[in-house]
Amino acid sequence: MITRGLKLLAGIGAIGFGIWAMAGSFAFSDGAPAVVSGQTAIIRAVQDGYTSLDSLRRGSAVHKGDAIGTLLLSPTGENNSNKSMTLVQTKGRVDAIEAEVTTLQAQIRDLQERTEKNRAARIDDLNSKLAQANTNLEAARAKETAANTILERQQKVFSIGWAVKSTVEAAKSTADAARLDRSAAEKQIATLQVELSAARDGTFLQDAYNDAAYSQQRADQLKLRVADLQAEAQQQNHLLKLLEGDVEQLNASGRDAASNFSVPILSPASGIVWSVINSGQYVRAGDEIARVIDCSELTANATVSAREYAAIKDGDHAVFRQQDQEQPWKGTVAWAGVPALNESDASISATVAPGLNNLQYSVIVSLDDVSNATNCPAGKFGRVVFGNTRSIGDWHVPSLDRLPAMMIDTLHLR
Repeated sequence: MITRGLKLLAGIGAIGFGIWAMAGSFAFSDGAPAVVSGQTAIIRAVQDGYTSLDSLRRGSAVHKGDAIGTLLLSPTGENNSNKSMTLVQTKGRVDAIEAEVTTLQAQIRDLQERTEKNRAARIDDLNSKLAQANTNLEAARAKETAANTILERQQKVFSIGWAVKSTVEAAKSTADAARLDRSAAEKQIATLQVELSAARDGTFLQDAYNDAAYSQQRADQLKLRVADLQAEAQQQNHLLKLLEGDVEQLNASGRDAASNFSVPILSPASGIVWSVINSGQYVRAGDEIARVIDCSELTANATVSAREYAAIKDGDHAVFRQQDQEQPWKGTVAWAGVPALNESDASISATVAPGLNNLQYSVIVSLDDVSNATNCPAGKFGRVVFGNTRSIGDWHVPSLDRLPAMMIDTLHLR
């Protein structure tokens, strides 16, 4: 009898320890990471006009039916929009022309500097060649004088019969060659003087059949381009003045009729502003203006492990706690999804899917607490704690609640 009682107590202790360990593992959990989302209400323009949403910013709190901006209807409609667009395009073209002219003028100055440097270097080179040609000319003249002297002496010697005729002919050939060398040196000097005079005047004389250096030719081309752009700029500026006058008249007429052509932009729900589009721009009927997150119906999208997923079912209680706030939000599990890698459309419980226990599961918790625009947690991050995995307020771990009754029933049976 004593042995049987000890075995009974040992069995009850093992069961209790297992349940305590499971509950303890849940109790020490900080919850599953989650983000709060909600339904998005899109605000669209009811008519063509200009939006005025200067005070509306992303994250601003709005209430259903409140005026969050004004839609200024344009009495001139599309005509005003087209003229404004043409005015903007013309201004852009004028600015582009001015920028291009400035760039081209800078390039022209650079090319002119290169041309001047090239001209100066060319003049120095020609002066050096001219000095060398003058030296060669003096040498040629000296050789010619010496050759002529030898020729005269050989002719005198030949006339008295002391020299043969071949000697006189050789001296004559040498004298003729010296004369040709002197003539070539004089022509080379004349050519260099012509090139030097042209270089000083800015004319380019070489074998490329060009009358100017490449840098000068390129600078001349850019000057023609600048002249064309300046002529176009005059036309665009004249058109710009006409457009500015037309747009000013249209805007004046629009301002006079603004009080009769404006409608308020109302918020369709209470919540926070998620995005603002086309603020201060001309919009057409149906164009999106802003988006508002409806804070009356919020859900916390949590990601849980396979073990937690096995213990969660639709309708379970849960609590969402925002990271920077102490006040929790109570909710109810609305949907427990399957892991992303599971190709089956049916929800498979983690306890019967041994191959997927390392995957993450999606759980949607519908927040039960009513939220308003001032304390809306939409878009906030936090953690969700589920009621069947941790004690929350009046909720308890079911296995621990049934433990005393199980022990009593077992003792009665024994």
